Amino acid sequence: MSRIFCIIDGMTDSGFQVSRYPNLAGMALTRYIDTCQGHAPESLGCILRLLGVKRVPENLRGYAEALGAGIPVGEDDLILRGSWFGTDANGRCTVPIAAPEVLEDLDDCRYYPLEQYKSLLVFPHKASEIHKIRTYPPYVCIGQKTVDLCPEGSPALEAVYRKYCRNDCCLIPWGQSVPAKLPRFPEPAAVVCGTGVVKGIAGLLHMELMDVPGATGDVDTDLEGKITAALRAAQTYPFVLLHINGADEASHRKDLKQKDQFLQRVDRLLPSLLQSGHEISVVSDHGTDPGNGAHMGFPQPMYEACRK
Repeated sequence: MSRIFCIIDGMTDSGFQVSRYPNLAGMALTRYIDTCQGHAPESLGCILRLLGVKRVPENLRGYAEALGAGIPVGEDDLILRGSWFGTDANGRCTVPIAAPEVLEDLDDCRYYPLEQYKSLLVFPHKASEIHKIRTYPPYVCIGQKTVDLCPEGSPALEAVYRKYCRNDCCLIPWGQSVPAKLPRFPEPAAVVCGTGVVKGIAGLLHMELMDVPGATGDVDTDLEGKITAALRAAQTYPFVLLHINGADEASHRKDLKQKDQFLQRVDRLLPSLLQSGHEISVVSDHGTDPGNGAHMGFPQPMYEACRK
């Protein structure tokens, strides 16, 4: 029997009612987990802490994204995630929008589009600036004026922000990082996911990343394919991380109905896991509020079931 550890990203919020999801409600609520431990409610750190990492490096996000996307970076490069938002007539961030494929006339920076609203910025040989930089993560940006979100501490980074902060959209750079190493996960493990940062976690912890055609980081993901892949991996690996991200993205779009519908889909497929004979755990890395699109940092409920 293996353990399938299912993280439903952004599952909870202040109005979350497990009774709406009967299969999840039928599992045992065993405890609440402080996934933030005094840090911001950000997926990378929360997921690593759920996986038992005792000390999460402070500056890791951009590098994890690069690792997950197979983007080459040098040891002295500065790497940041870039999130694209629409802006309204008052110059405030609204909702995430698709990342452009190309940015023109970038000096001292390489740009890589990722999935959905996500992108990556690499500043060669700028790693020494890492501790001078201040940025604003996307989960605090919605509703904020773009003039108040300009990064500080790196002239090259500030120039990129000002260049791509426009009347209808803006690029929010954050997650400043440099290459780092983490201890290997303590047992053979596989990862099933569709989002870049979790692919990066697989690389950081030396876990086997399973290829799932149709797996995305949003509500259009192939849930059946991901669950099938998790069950197949559990035949070989004693630990399988199954990451499901759609509820978080729906919340960032402030779409409560879409979030609930996605969680209903996940719940309808839970019996495939629960009847598999494996130990099943379901938890969220953090909450995400569909009212304002922001992450929430309260302790997360852990649901568990073991079928022998």
